[in-house]
Amino acid sequence: MAVNPGNPGLFLDLAGTLVRMDSNRELPLEDGRIRVELMPNVAEKLRPLRDRLILIVTNQAGIARGRLTTAQVEAAIAEVDRQLGGIVTAWQICPHTAEDACRCRKPAPGMIHELAEVYGVELTQSIMVGDQEVDEQCARAAGVGRFLYARDFFGWPAPSP
Repeated sequence: MAVNPGNPGLFLDLAGTLVRMDSNRELPLEDGRIRVELMPNVAEKLRPLRDRLILIVTNQAGIARGRLTTAQVEAAIAEVDRQLGGIVTAWQICPHTAEDACRCRKPAPGMIHELAEVYGVELTQSIMVGDQEVDEQCARAAGVGRFLYARDFFGWPAPSP
């Protein structure tokens, strides 16, 4: 895909947005690999967007804690991309914990800013989709034009009270 400065991007969180998490709200491990199960309507909503810049930004403190490796997370994202038909442009992984106070861990905007610079993304014309308030805070801090909760973007039913 040719990348021209000023392109809108679609930034997506990973766990809880694109793929299911386990009961501890972590990526599920199975036989030393992350089990990748797409959330409802993800493939149907994203596959038609193959001409867009699709960019994944994910906090993965499990790497710093020794639960996961960067290779496992990268393999999981590659599997997401495979299941979506090869539409993911790029991704950024923050391997730090909140205590590390890095510039990449959401809600800090570092991952979005880095991808925007590399791919010529016009942030004010872009969208961020996530499942948590930290994703919304990150989008606002980065200057992303619009934030949508995953349940709204993918059309999931509202949670029960």
